[in-house]
Amino acid sequence: MKRATADSAADLLTTDQVMDRLLADESLRRAAATCVLPAIRYGTEWRFRKGDLEAWIQRRRAELLQPPPATC
Repeated sequence: MKRATADSAADLLTTDQVMDRLLADESLRRAAATCVLPAIRYGTEWRFRKGDLEAWIQRRRAELLQPPPATC
């Protein structure tokens, strides 16, 4: 996890805001429960960059849409 440097408060999401975003989609809920989300320390709390979260969501969705590897 990274420490916050020059991030604007408008670009950072609270834990509650991230949960609202992830709980809206069942597949994201499952992925979030098993993975580490990209986050930074902001004082004594965790914050999530909107762009990092959206990129993580896109990667997870792409992984979920890939067919399982073929076995012979």
